Amino acid sequence: MDIIKKIRKLYQGNILLHPPYLGENTEEIPEKLLSILRISNGISETIVHPKSGEKIVIEWIIYPYEMMVSDTAFYRTEYQVEGIVFSGDGAGNPYLLKSNGTVTQFDGIDGTETEKAHSLEDFFG
Repeated sequence: MDIIKKIRKLYQGNILLHPPYLGENTEEIPEKLLSILRISNGISETIVHPKSGEKIVIEWIIYPYEMMVSDTAFYRTEYQVEGIVFSGDGAGNPYLLKSNGTVTQFDGIDGTETEKAHSLEDFFG
């Protein structure tokens, strides 16, 4: 099962895919993330508005390429963390895909990282 299918299942179908990222990979985003972005440049979580019935976006599940690049640069500069910022927990703490494939969550208040999954697949599975 690919990662997008895992995300769709995890969020019970309440996701929004976006047009694919077709640009250069100038910032060395790992292939695992880039392959997702080539299908959908970011994946959003959605809910159905209770009054209008309209599907609305509430949060990023996976950031778009440009956001990954800017957030990764920020956390490298400000906190000297290694890895690619690909998402957040909704409370200001980013998730990072490390070079060894693990996923960590960074807490900027105390400057610590906590491993959340052994791989991107496990993170969404």
